[in-house]
Amino acid sequence: MILNISNRLDAFIERIGQISSWFIFILVLQVSADVLFRYFFHISSIAEQELQWHILAIIAMIGSAYTFQQGEHVRVDLFYAHYSEKVKQWMDIIIPVFIIIPYSLFIIYLSSEYVMQSYTTGEVSPDPGGLPYRYLVKSLIPIGFTLILIQGLAVLLRTVSKIKGEK
Repeated sequence: MILNISNRLDAFIERIGQISSWFIFILVLQVSADVLFRYFFHISSIAEQELQWHILAIIAMIGSAYTFQQGEHVRVDLFYAHYSEKVKQWMDIIIPVFIIIPYSLFIIYLSSEYVMQSYTTGEVSPDPGGLPYRYLVKSLIPIGFTLILIQGLAVLLRTVSKIKGEK
């Protein structure tokens, strides 16, 4: 039962990671087009340049949970690799419970107010010709940390399932 929930959460995060990879492709195309237009046709757009940063924000914020899932996140692997399986299991319980989940909840709470303030004021880019709806890119902060929270729960549930011997 616990393992099934963990597997479903993992599948969801994996799908999010696949979506994030498509944004990488879109960003490469957009930067290439920007270079082409800027250097060959002498055409440049502030909105297009801002869109590149917004796409990068999408990649970073929604891709971070997938990075965590794949074990590519920042961790002191120098030590972790040498831990026994039992110590690794305890680390995979302690870290989500005391760091990942509380920190994610805290950031979600703080950033939700930040997004709502941007939305209610109708915040737009301060640059002439920049993008409107600044709250959309700011909303990636609570979304990204919600995804990290989900992956932290998946790690916690999978580890508890292993300890209980669930198959």
